[in-house]
Amino acid sequence: MAQQERAVRTREAVILAAAEAFADAGFLATSMADIFARAGVTKGALYFHFTSKEELAFAIIDAEEEAAAELIGSVMATDTPPLQKLIDISFRWAHLIQNNPVVKAGVRMIIEQGTYSRPMPLPYDQWQELTSQLLAQAQERGELERGVDVRMMAEFIVSSFTGAQVVSQVVSGHKDLMQRVERMWQLLLKGLLPQGNPVVFFPRFES
Repeated sequence: MAQQERAVRTREAVILAAAEAFADAGFLATSMADIFARAGVTKGALYFHFTSKEELAFAIIDAEEEAAAELIGSVMATDTPPLQKLIDISFRWAHLIQNNPVVKAGVRMIIEQGTYSRPMPLPYDQWQELTSQLLAQAQERGELERGVDVRMMAEFIVSSFTGAQVVSQVVSGHKDLMQRVERMWQLLLKGLLPQGNPVVFFPRFES
């Protein structure tokens, strides 16, 4: 049992170290030597768990997807209006990008498509489907302008958020990501909400 626990801790340490390295320098600029040095484990211990750098990248993507599923589940379980759920998901995801190395690395790994020998999962279809569903629910409740095409708007919102986080990474290392997402929603809500809408939506992160 103690050996199993050590193995689990070692694996987690390697994933975290790889995530930090990939988030800082990207996949191509990071070596396995960089990772085991950062993790504080031997070369043999690293290769016992992961046979290649690419295998590590995919393990990080899996962990990032688990974090996304947990976040979405927690927000969807609330009784807030659908549009507020969508806003909350975007801000909480931005918060994780800023503060969770595995999520930050996973986002970067996905953007670096074409670097790997096998296809990297593309999460954008899933994000667009969720966004479309929430927009449709808001429209049914009268909290979204009737003329809005929810599928086109979902694609635009996901693209806008993705662009905001890429620019934020380049400009500030994601330090200004929350402000960029807040400005995105301030602009979007002006066109999304029907005239006389009584519901107040909050385009900000509530910790």
